[in-house]
Amino acid sequence: MTNYAEKEVKLVEKIGKEMDKLDVTLGKMEDTDSKIKHFYEQEKALHEIKSIIRKENKIEKEEQKALDKAVENAENWIDDQDSLVYQINAEIDKLDATLGKIDSDESKVKSYLEQKKAIHEIKKIIKKTDELG
Repeated sequence: MTNYAEKEVKLVEKIGKEMDKLDVTLGKMEDTDSKIKHFYEQEKALHEIKSIIRKENKIEKEEQKALDKAVENAENWIDDQDSLVYQINAEIDKLDATLGKIDSDESKVKSYLEQKKAIHEIKKIIKKTDELG
């Protein structure tokens, strides 16, 4: 998106062109005494200027909607990522608690199996991240 000043310059240029067109038309009608024709041309030019402004406002609204949607999507993505990080942290906390309950007398195999199980769960969570991206 272009910045606001550039848009305003373009809008003023379009309006200026319409005013130049009106001046040319009224210049050609200078020999005419009909005020109705002058009035009609002025009304036509004003209508065109209003149309230009409405179109620009509509474009700005659409651009703003697109920007708002992009921000919303980014916020949703961040929330999803935060949720996944929370889930991974919960798995690690659960593993720590489980390993804390295992006596040093118990086999290292049980610790290994618990770690393997936690790693498997974390990999499932990370896979969700890949599906989101």
